[in-house]
Amino acid sequence: NDKVGDGTTTCSILTAKVIEEVSKAKAAGADIISIKNGILKAKELVLESLLSMKRDVSSEDEIAQVATISANGDKNIGSKIAQCVKEVGKDGVITVEESKGFKE
Repeated sequence: NDKVGDGTTTCSILTAKVIEEVSKAKAAGADIISIKNGILKAKELVLESLLSMKRDVSSEDEIAQVATISANGDKNIGSKIAQCVKEVGKDGVITVEESKGFKE
């Protein structure tokens, strides 16, 4: 999918910007409690915005699409993850361990 990713780059850019702005605020004399409160308020606004944009996925195909994005576009891995999710259910736990090989 060329339109979305897993959010890693976005998170890195936003974190760097927060650090930059905190440094500027401290250099300008802002107290750390006010900075902390501002960050917490911004966090709540971001979470509210993200929650308003979320879309639930439930079908195996939708889960495979999301998993494929998380697997750097590998449809085979995305499909395997979707099968695992189907097997354990939405509240299930999937444990992934490194392996020396892989058999179908």
